[in-house]
Amino acid sequence: MPPEVVRFTEKRLGKDDFLYSVSLISGFMCALLAVAKFMLGRVLTSRALITDGFNSLVGSILGFSILVSAEVFKHHPDVWFLDGTIGVLIGLLILAYGAKLMIDMVPRVRQTRNYERFD
Repeated sequence: MPPEVVRFTEKRLGKDDFLYSVSLISGFMCALLAVAKFMLGRVLTSRALITDGFNSLVGSILGFSILVSAEVFKHHPDVWFLDGTIGVLIGLLILAYGAKLMIDMVPRVRQTRNYERFD
């Protein structure tokens, strides 16, 4: 490729622009999906749909955190660990939600354990 074409392509859409656009689109779409899933989950009383809404919310947070960490790293390269730290915090948040979900579901499982027994 001639150098003029390469320079034009880099000016038109750089690596940072691509990262920002994908992160913004991902963050907004996941947030929109999360709201829709939470609303439908409440209307349909579906615990699975509400949990999936939580997963979409986490995806939205991760999309926006990529933007924040890239911008912080651009101005302060000594904060290289921000992206990994946010990832670990999100992982702990998902773990806590999973534990809460299991604690909430144990009584339901015990309640339905004898449902299909023929005594």
